[in-house]
Amino acid sequence: MFTLRKKKISHFLNEIDFKALKNELYTKEWVVYCKPPFKTPENVIEYLGRYTHKIAITNSRLITVKDNRVYFKWRDYKDNNKEKVMNLSVFEFIRRFLMHVLPKGFFKIRHFGLLSNRNKKTKLKLCQKLTGSRFTEVKRLSRREIIKKIFGADIFCCPLCGSEFINRIILRE
Repeated sequence: MFTLRKKKISHFLNEIDFKALKNELYTKEWVVYCKPPFKTPENVIEYLGRYTHKIAITNSRLITVKDNRVYFKWRDYKDNNKEKVMNLSVFEFIRRFLMHVLPKGFFKIRHFGLLSNRNKKTKLKLCQKLTGSRFTEVKRLSRREIIKKIFGADIFCCPLCGSEFINRIILRE
């Protein structure tokens, strides 16, 4: 048994066997089937955003807790996308909810394939060469610049005199 990033891996007898398996897997051609999106790219981003940065069920879907049962709304996609009400025992509801809680050290979003840390530099350069394109660095905006783009004005300046009155407190810039 050995540790990998301070975590014990009990499935492999030694580090050499693990590295050999990992290297063998990286030589395989993996094909991932992805369906084309049904709507616009914006809808896809919105859909993914709901599942990558939020909890398993939102408060707006919870209806009531009564007689040791939790009543909540859900969408039945097989039945013409109708909204329905389901009720579960409190214990079953909590059990299902906790199935969505990741163990310590796990993350919801990982990068695989071209964007994995192992491949990113070499594979992206190969993609640039093969497609004849160049990736440009995206300029990171400050919080103040983002807010200015959203609202179309610098909301931290007085509209009458133009003096800055709150940005140093909130944005710490």
